[in-house]
Amino acid sequence: MTTETGPSALQIDVARQILLLAKKEGWRTGHSINEKSLATRFGVSRSPMRAALEILQDKQLVRLIPNKGFVVAVDLNTEQYLNLLSASETESLKQQILRDRSVGQISQEVSENELTERYKVPRGTIRKALAQLSSLGLVHRQRGHGWAFVDSLDSSESLAESYRFRLAVELAGLMEPGYHAEPDELVSLLAAHEKILAQTEDDNEISRPDWLNLNSSFHEAVAAWSGNRFILQAVRMQNELRYLRELSAFDRLQRARIEKSLNEHIQVLRHIQTGDLDLAHTVLRRHLEQTLKAFERKVT
Repeated sequence: MTTETGPSALQIDVARQILLLAKKEGWRTGHSINEKSLATRFGVSRSPMRAALEILQDKQLVRLIPNKGFVVAVDLNTEQYLNLLSASETESLKQQILRDRSVGQISQEVSENELTERYKVPRGTIRKALAQLSSLGLVHRQRGHGWAFVDSLDSSESLAESYRFRLAVELAGLMEPGYHAEPDELVSLLAAHEKILAQTEDDNEISRPDWLNLNSSFHEAVAAWSGNRFILQAVRMQNELRYLRELSAFDRLQRARIEKSLNEHIQVLRHIQTGDLDLAHTVLRRHLEQTLKAFERKVT
């Protein structure tokens, strides 16, 4: 619940994450929101998730239906509503640290003193930002002194290693007992994919952030539906590493490659929707292997 002094930074951050996900997946009015699924996906407990939804309810973006839960009150397939929520100081600092690290303005090993001096913010805020980055697996505390960023995906060799890891983890997720997709989330993901696919067919400009966010959302959702928190954490970390790399290294997106990936994602989602996890497994394996082989060829 929110306090008398207003929502906490965590509650605001979770509310913003919900809106970003809603935009990625094209949530429309009436979309049912599964609190438990979102809490698992964002790695928070039910309490801050409920508080975040109440913040959105106060903004009239979602509404609570008795005996059903929260549903979307307005179409949320736009970023305009993010302006209603101020990003916390910690979240803004975290993003700035990532951007600076991605372009080499921060070394791989860094101290809290260095970051405090660089950003002119209280040490407590620095520690909160580092703790959040640590929870994402992007930094870790050094023995005795300082912090170190993980090795980024900055070479064909590291990218190939990443995709071999993803093959093992993401395919294992589909084989988890009790695998179950959230129906509304799946339908929204399909609609978001088909929307961008229509843009490729109409030869319209494709928004790189939209594509990258949707790609990340797809892989995290497929992992989250496994019900295995460790698989989801591993996939989320790989997405964060990819994000860190792409802040500084933007490869030119090939329209044909995007279209192919969209169609493969849609195939996976359709097979999951019909309960044919074996076929979903086959398509997802082929999807990841194609990218892996491309990076392996660059290594050799």
